[in-house]
Amino acid sequence: MQILAEFAMKSRGRAVGAVAGFGIGGLFLPPVSIVSSALVALIGLRLGLGQALTVLALASVLLGAALWGMAPGNPGPVVLLAGAVQWLPVALLAELLRRTVSWRVTLKAGALVAGAGVVLMHALVPDAEAFWVRAGMELLQPLVEAGEEPAREELEAMLANLAPYLAGMLAGIVLLSVALAMVIGRYWQAALYNPGAFGPEFRALQLGPGVSAATAGLFLLGQLLPSPLAMELAFILGVLFFLQGIALMHALTHARGMSVFWLAGMYVLMVLALPQMFLLLATIGVIDAWLDIRRRLGGEPPES
Repeated sequence: MQILAEFAMKSRGRAVGAVAGFGIGGLFLPPVSIVSSALVALIGLRLGLGQALTVLALASVLLGAALWGMAPGNPGPVVLLAGAVQWLPVALLAELLRRTVSWRVTLKAGALVAGAGVVLMHALVPDAEAFWVRAGMELLQPLVEAGEEPAREELEAMLANLAPYLAGMLAGIVLLSVALAMVIGRYWQAALYNPGAFGPEFRALQLGPGVSAATAGLFLLGQLLPSPLAMELAFILGVLFFLQGIALMHALTHARGMSVFWLAGMYVLMVLALPQMFLLLATIGVIDAWLDIRRRLGGEPPES
């Protein structure tokens, strides 16, 4: 993958082509879109926001042209989705990380925007549950038409159960994809221009007890009231502590001189059981914010 980063950084044309190409690939295989976003992050981190926005805009034009060629019509919604939801947040957060050199500040800013979007969604859409059920049924209409009536009723019931939490779930998933793109872009930047700098920086990720308390408080509030909005916001903050949990595992493995197979096992489990691993690592991250496990076990000091 470092070869791809080197290729993209040699000229603006190559960067635009790579971003647009992986953006198109992401339409068919969504995880590929993270590579596209990581390239935007790398450009922003290395060359600044202006260059990242220029590449983003040109790549959006290429993406729109490619979509129009494959399926004549209006590619605007897909282009808007790629630019506004996928690439633009990455470019803005890359600029923030470039200026502050702080993962804590950068991730908190991303979570703040994601949370504000969820609150705004609830404020602007009076019946959010009905909106998500209707949108889900329209999106899955081909499957519904091909199935039997009981299957339609089961799908509608499932969407009704998930609808109160869907805005927060989608915002958290977008935040996670943006954060992963940022991590890959930062890794590429270090590999190309400052070898060895990424590891200590990532392993030091520490969000602090304040955010930890807010996450636990929102989760408890969501369980006791119950409050879907509180659970949605807790999930968004949980994404940050999921990343801190991963950083902590890397820090402890490095400090103890443990085999990389321990980390490989962790990532394999994430592939096989992501929801369970998300909950486990996020919980570990929340605890670490209070107990400072790195320092207690002789690891590297956390980010101040």
